[in-house]
Amino acid sequence: MRVIGFCDYESTELKDQIDVAKSLEIDQLLIRKINNLKVYEFDDALIKETNQILKSEKISIVALDPLIKNYDLYDIEKFDEVLNMYQDALNVASKLKVSNLYFRLPIIKDILEEFDTVKSQLDLFIEMARRFKITLLIKQEEEKTNVLVYILKKYRPRDLQLIFNPATTMTNEESPIVAYRLLKDYFNFFVSADIDKKNNPELLGYGRVKIIDIFKRMNRDQYKGFFILDDRFGNFVSGNEEKKVPWFKKLFKNKTNIDNYLRGYSLRIFPNQEVQ
Repeated sequence: MRVIGFCDYESTELKDQIDVAKSLEIDQLLIRKINNLKVYEFDDALIKETNQILKSEKISIVALDPLIKNYDLYDIEKFDEVLNMYQDALNVASKLKVSNLYFRLPIIKDILEEFDTVKSQLDLFIEMARRFKITLLIKQEEEKTNVLVYILKKYRPRDLQLIFNPATTMTNEESPIVAYRLLKDYFNFFVSADIDKKNNPELLGYGRVKIIDIFKRMNRDQYKGFFILDDRFGNFVSGNEEKKVPWFKKLFKNKTNIDNYLRGYSLRIFPNQEVQ
């Protein structure tokens, strides 16, 4: 199992992110900012310094998230702006020897009616990425499962893949288990996330995502991809995000949130083993 994640919860300095990654036993990094700069803002000096630090710390970056927001499909001026930002981000990724880049789809209202327009724009992003030998990873936001399937089946996996987040699927009022069944052939990045009734991050297996059932299906299907720590996990670990919990969970008040998270996860994956 390969565990990756963003580690910029306390600081965006690369060495601080690496320290967090090592403390959480994360195998490879996901990067969205360094020194408070977004990926497409990195200059050659920062890229050189980043490569030197990665080499000395013996850790690599598996994907970059340039934090480029989605845009109106029919706003040509905005499309040109976004296209240029992705061009810069792809150039940075290439220099950092990163082969995956987060990508946000334009706002789509009706995929059947709008697909030709979507494809004409998406082809340009993919053509750019292909020149750098980089795979674009769709970060699902409000897109429904059927929209994602319709798009993904039109492209090769080495060009376009999905980052599957079952919690996002549920907030979009869809079944994560059904979504997994329909999308399992299109992703190698899985966000290990659970949520409560108010869509707050929750301990894995304690929320309403039924993530343990999904894990069992992934095991059955011999999933070989990456597991991403929940993007909101950092706030939960640091205690920055307040949430109401049942009274019995307060019995664990002498433990940190990370201890509770890992303990709850372990009890569900290995129910017959004592967790220290």
